[in-house]
Amino acid sequence: MKKRLFGILWLALWAPLWAQEPAAVVEQDESFDPLDLYDPSLPILDGSMIYEIITDIKEPSVADRLDRDSARVVEKMGWKVQIYSTTDFYQADTLFLKAVEDFIDQELVKEFNSPYYKIRVGNCSTREQAEELLDRAIELKYREAWIIRTPVKTEEKLFLYIY
Repeated sequence: MKKRLFGILWLALWAPLWAQEPAAVVEQDESFDPLDLYDPSLPILDGSMIYEIITDIKEPSVADRLDRDSARVVEKMGWKVQIYSTTDFYQADTLFLKAVEDFIDQELVKEFNSPYYKIRVGNCSTREQAEELLDRAIELKYREAWIIRTPVKTEEKLFLYIY
Protein backbone atom coordinates (compact mmCIF):
# COMPACT_ATOMS: atom_id res chain seq x y z
CA MET A 1 0.00 0.00 0.00
CA LYS A 2 2.80 2.39 0.89
CA LYS A 3 4.63 1.55 -2.33
CA ARG A 4 1.56 2.32 -4.45
CA LEU A 5 0.94 5.60 -2.61
CA PHE A 6 4.62 6.53 -3.06
CA GLY A 7 4.44 5.62 -6.77
CA ILE A 8 1.30 7.72 -7.33
CA LEU A 9 2.84 10.68 -5.46
CA TRP A 10 6.09 10.36 -7.45
CA LEU A 11 4.17 10.21 -10.73
CA ALA A 12 2.04 13.23 -9.75
CA LEU A 13 5.13 15.33 -9.04
CA TRP A 14 7.19 14.39 -12.12
CA ALA A 15 4.46 13.95 -14.75
CA PRO A 16 4.07 17.71 -15.46
CA LEU A 17 7.78 17.97 -16.26
CA TRP A 18 7.59 15.15 -18.82
CA ALA A 19 4.50 16.66 -20.42
CA GLN A 20 6.20 19.95 -21.28
CA GLU A 21 7.53 20.55 -24.75
CA PRO A 22 11.17 21.59 -25.07
CA ALA A 23 11.70 25.35 -25.13
CA ALA A 24 12.12 26.89 -28.55
CA VAL A 25 15.40 28.63 -29.25
CA VAL A 26 14.83 32.39 -29.58
CA GLU A 27 17.43 34.40 -31.41
CA GLN A 28 18.25 37.80 -29.99
CA ASP A 29 18.13 40.97 -32.06
CA GLU A 30 21.65 42.39 -31.98
CA SER A 31 21.07 45.25 -34.40
CA PHE A 32 21.14 47.90 -31.61
CA ASP A 33 24.21 50.14 -31.71
CA PRO A 34 24.60 52.63 -28.81
CA LEU A 35 26.94 54.77 -30.92
CA ASP A 36 24.00 55.68 -33.17
CA LEU A 37 22.15 57.40 -30.28
CA TYR A 38 22.20 61.15 -29.91
CA ASP A 39 23.48 62.02 -26.45
CA PRO A 40 23.74 65.71 -25.56
CA SER A 41 27.12 66.78 -24.27
CA LEU A 42 27.65 67.02 -20.55
CA PRO A 43 27.36 70.58 -19.18
CA ILE A 44 30.72 70.27 -17.48
CA LEU A 45 32.40 69.54 -20.82
CA ASP A 46 30.92 72.43 -22.79
CA GLY A 47 31.91 75.02 -20.15
CA SER A 48 28.45 76.04 -18.88
CA MET A 49 28.97 74.64 -15.37
CA ILE A 50 32.56 75.79 -14.85
CA TYR A 51 31.42 79.11 -13.34
CA GLU A 52 29.11 77.33 -10.89
CA ILE A 53 31.79 74.90 -9.75
CA ILE A 54 34.44 77.56 -9.22
CA THR A 55 32.25 80.12 -7.46
CA ASP A 56 29.61 77.88 -5.79
CA ILE A 57 27.01 80.19 -7.35
CA LYS A 58 24.08 79.07 -9.47
CA GLU A 59 22.59 81.43 -12.01
CA PRO A 60 19.07 82.43 -10.92
CA SER A 61 16.05 82.13 -13.13
CA VAL A 62 14.75 85.18 -14.95
CA ALA A 63 12.00 85.61 -12.32
CA ASP A 64 14.60 85.87 -9.53
CA ARG A 65 16.67 88.58 -11.16
CA LEU A 66 16.36 92.13 -9.96
CA ASP A 67 15.26 94.89 -12.28
CA ARG A 68 18.23 97.01 -11.22
CA ASP A 69 21.54 97.24 -13.02
CA SER A 70 23.65 97.27 -9.87
CA ALA A 71 22.74 93.91 -8.28
CA ARG A 72 21.42 90.46 -9.03
CA VAL A 73 20.07 87.65 -6.89
CA VAL A 74 22.18 84.50 -6.77
CA GLU A 75 21.70 81.24 -4.94
CA LYS A 76 24.66 79.88 -3.01
CA MET A 77 25.34 77.91 0.15
CA GLY A 78 24.71 79.81 3.36
CA TRP A 79 22.91 79.50 6.68
CA LYS A 80 19.36 79.81 7.98
CA VAL A 81 17.94 79.41 11.46
CA GLN A 82 15.32 76.70 11.76
CA ILE A 83 13.01 77.84 14.52
CA TYR A 84 10.50 74.99 14.48
CA SER A 85 9.73 71.58 12.98
CA THR A 86 6.48 69.63 13.26
CA THR A 87 4.32 67.11 11.45
CA ASP A 88 1.14 69.10 12.15
CA PHE A 89 0.29 71.53 9.33
CA TYR A 90 -1.98 73.74 11.45
CA GLN A 91 0.56 74.06 14.24
CA ALA A 92 3.26 74.98 11.71
CA ASP A 93 0.98 77.53 10.05
CA THR A 94 0.10 79.16 13.38
CA LEU A 95 3.74 79.44 14.40
CA PHE A 96 4.66 80.73 10.93
CA LEU A 97 2.17 83.62 11.26
CA LYS A 98 3.59 84.44 14.71
CA ALA A 99 7.15 84.33 13.36
CA VAL A 100 6.23 86.72 10.54
CA GLU A 101 5.45 89.32 13.19
CA ASP A 102 8.63 88.55 15.16
CA PHE A 103 11.02 88.59 12.19
CA ILE A 104 9.72 91.48 10.07
CA ASP A 105 13.15 92.31 8.66
CA GLN A 106 14.10 88.71 7.72
CA GLU A 107 12.95 86.32 5.02
CA LEU A 108 10.80 83.57 6.52
CA VAL A 109 9.96 80.30 4.77
CA LYS A 110 7.80 77.31 5.60
CA GLU A 111 9.16 74.19 3.90
CA PHE A 112 7.64 70.75 3.71
CA ASN A 113 10.08 67.83 3.76
CA SER A 114 7.88 64.81 4.31
CA PRO A 115 6.64 64.35 6.99
CA TYR A 116 7.91 67.58 8.60
CA TYR A 117 6.91 71.22 8.18
CA LYS A 118 9.98 73.33 8.89
CA ILE A 119 9.99 77.05 9.59
CA ARG A 120 13.27 78.73 8.70
CA VAL A 121 14.30 82.35 8.96
CA GLY A 122 17.07 84.40 7.37
CA ASN A 123 19.40 84.33 4.39
CA CYS A 124 22.78 84.52 6.10
CA SER A 125 25.91 84.39 3.98
CA THR A 126 28.19 84.00 7.03
CA ARG A 127 27.99 81.78 10.09
CA GLU A 128 28.36 84.83 12.38
CA GLN A 129 25.19 86.41 10.95
CA ALA A 130 23.36 83.14 11.54
CA GLU A 131 24.58 82.98 15.15
CA GLU A 132 23.30 86.52 15.78
CA LEU A 133 19.94 85.53 14.29
CA LEU A 134 19.91 82.39 16.46
CA ASP A 135 20.49 84.49 19.60
CA ARG A 136 17.59 86.73 18.57
CA ALA A 137 15.34 83.69 18.01
CA ILE A 138 16.20 82.28 21.44
CA GLU A 139 15.43 85.67 23.04
CA LEU A 140 12.03 85.53 21.32
CA LYS A 141 11.37 82.15 23.06
CA TYR A 142 11.98 79.87 20.06
CA ARG A 143 13.70 77.21 22.15
CA GLU A 144 14.02 74.62 19.37
CA ALA A 145 15.96 77.01 17.10
CA TRP A 146 19.21 75.87 15.51
CA ILE A 147 21.44 76.82 12.58
CA ILE A 148 21.26 74.87 9.34
CA ARG A 149 23.49 75.08 6.26
CA THR A 150 21.31 75.35 3.18
CA PRO A 151 21.12 77.20 -0.16
CA VAL A 152 20.24 80.87 0.34
CA LYS A 153 19.45 83.73 -2.03
CA THR A 154 21.75 86.72 -1.74
CA GLU A 155 22.32 89.88 -3.71
CA GLU A 156 25.56 90.17 -5.64
CA LYS A 157 26.82 93.57 -6.73
CA LEU A 158 27.41 94.01 -10.42
CA PHE A 159 30.20 96.26 -11.53
CA LEU A 160 29.40 97.76 -14.90
CA TYR A 161 32.27 99.32 -16.75
CA ILE A 162 31.58 101.79 -19.55
CA TYR A 163 34.23 102.02 -22.23
